[in-house]
Amino acid sequence: MNRRGKKSKILVLALAALVMGVCATHAVAAQGGKGEVKASPKQLLYKPAVSVAGQEGADFVGVKACAQCHTNEHAAWLKTGHANMLQPIRPELVKADFYDVEVAFEGVEVEDAQKNKTKINPKVRLHREGDDFQVILADVDNPQNTQAYTVTEVLGGTWEQQFYIQVGKNVFPSPVRFVIKDGQWRKAAFASFWWVADGTPDGRPWRPEEMPARETTDMQCNGCHTTGFKVAKDDKGTYAFSMADRSITCEACHGPGSKHVAEPNKGNIANPSKLGTLQQEQLCGQCHIRVTNKKNKDLPYPTGFVAGMTDLQDRVEFWTYSTKPGNFFPNEDASKNRQQYHDTMRSDHVRSGVTCIACHGGHSPGMSMNLMRVDRSQACASCHPAQQAMFEGSAHQKKGVTCADCHMAKMGNRAGATQKTPKAPVDVTAHTMLPVLPGKADDYKMRSSCEGCHKDAQRNANGAKMQGLREVVAAGVAALTAGKPTAKQAEVLRLLREDGSLGAHNPEKAAKLLGLSK
Repeated sequence: MNRRGKKSKILVLALAALVMGVCATHAVAAQGGKGEVKASPKQLLYKPAVSVAGQEGADFVGVKACAQCHTNEHAAWLKTGHANMLQPIRPELVKADFYDVEVAFEGVEVEDAQKNKTKINPKVRLHREGDDFQVILADVDNPQNTQAYTVTEVLGGTWEQQFYIQVGKNVFPSPVRFVIKDGQWRKAAFASFWWVADGTPDGRPWRPEEMPARETTDMQCNGCHTTGFKVAKDDKGTYAFSMADRSITCEACHGPGSKHVAEPNKGNIANPSKLGTLQQEQLCGQCHIRVTNKKNKDLPYPTGFVAGMTDLQDRVEFWTYSTKPGNFFPNEDASKNRQQYHDTMRSDHVRSGVTCIACHGGHSPGMSMNLMRVDRSQACASCHPAQQAMFEGSAHQKKGVTCADCHMAKMGNRAGATQKTPKAPVDVTAHTMLPVLPGKADDYKMRSSCEGCHKDAQRNANGAKMQGLREVVAAGVAALTAGKPTAKQAEVLRLLREDGSLGAHNPEKAAKLLGLSK
């Protein structure tokens, strides 16, 4: 057997040994036996579905009805990002600069009257008059075609702020977005459907009666940014929409509450923490996804789904790298925001029964805008004590690196580029929980988990060093596993199997335990 064949066999043996060890550890933990991992059995066991039959037939009543009894929960929820997702415009909500700012876009691809594609350089002006905010689509060469619209709703405000504008009877997402971190407007237009090419450099804004009906916020956005959103379509293909609340309110996570309001008891309302694994995951997944509705292909969100259901996959077609390559890396990891469900459903967390709400809560006091139950740097230790013990004292730990820095590195994109930040920032954390080393990143033409700290040649050198150290540890594990380990060696194997990282958490310590270094 050649050297490469021997190395491959050693790695296979080592991986098999570690996997068997990790699986055995989880099985022991589930049974509560010797060697139990200090993690909640609820988090390690795949929880079966919980009946929500008591909610059947209930309708949405709105957040005000919930707040009458649940005052503390309502007060805490008001401080979350969910509560502030979509609201009617009020001056105190607006973080963007509307004081007669002009945003000039370049290279916006649009169609002309004959559906031929071309690029234009349109301009948008932002204006404020008292409490009135306006988005003005300018036609520089023919001002009579300029269109001025009033902002009616504000979306978000943590990373970016979007503004919904009234066009006749409809509401559309405006072509401008404000990047909070930079305090500047996006360089690129959010949407190109606002203009038509007319042979001039800046094109012409569509007139209100020409605006595409399929681009309204009801068609494209509100299925995820509201609660109790309902869609009806008649025989002529005309849509009608309604909602219980703007933003993500109580009933988005607890289910429709009319029965609970009429007769309050635990049996007729959903408690997310009591639901089964798939119920919990799909509860969050109803919005943290990119999909196409199976019944109404015009809609990019599920309809009719409520807390406690587990048929999300029957309602939507999930986007993938093959269908929407701009949203994913070739290995199917998400490259855009709001795709956490795609990542988590491919992770070992879900297979072990660990869902979104193990780390994120709904409305507990003191939570951050992203609803973390504990500080990000401490989120992993309670369930992964063996990994934490191995990581302690490592070069990374001494530099202040935490589990999440590598296992949930920023890989995707949310906010757009601005004059201050010419390239769109990498600002979305991965949720597969699997670090991507530089070699693998190069294979998939994606960012590696190391690039938050290590750049260019250093990134490649450190990645190669890490992989080399892991191979050394793998070879040591394989050698001990194949032989007759002493009691001391068996204890070392147990520690390494519980850690499960092939020494990546602390390669020097792992090598020393194996007697491969001093």
